[in-house]
Amino acid sequence: MTVRLAVVMDPIADISYKKDSSLAMLLAARKLGWELWYCEQPDLYLDHSRAMGLLRPLDVRADPENWFTLGEVERKPLADIDVILMRKDPPFDADYIY
Repeated sequence: MTVRLAVVMDPIADISYKKDSSLAMLLAARKLGWELWYCEQPDLYLDHSRAMGLLRPLDVRADPENWFTLGEVERKPLADIDVILMRKDPPFDADYIY
């Protein structure tokens, strides 16, 4: 069974390829054969008390010139995801939590 991992983070295009720990975790998960999904905080919402996300399939590579590819947005119940990483950078405020 494939593990489905979603990462909620700041825009992936803005992270530092050389030093970002979120990217390191995603590369490790990819090596394990995990299915990767990406979204940003505004992509999370409730639909009749059901936690949902506008998720995009994510592929990551150890190539500083071409290290990620995002697929088309899919509306998914978060209950279908096995692991969700909240990797949004501070500031730690109400927007960060909610």
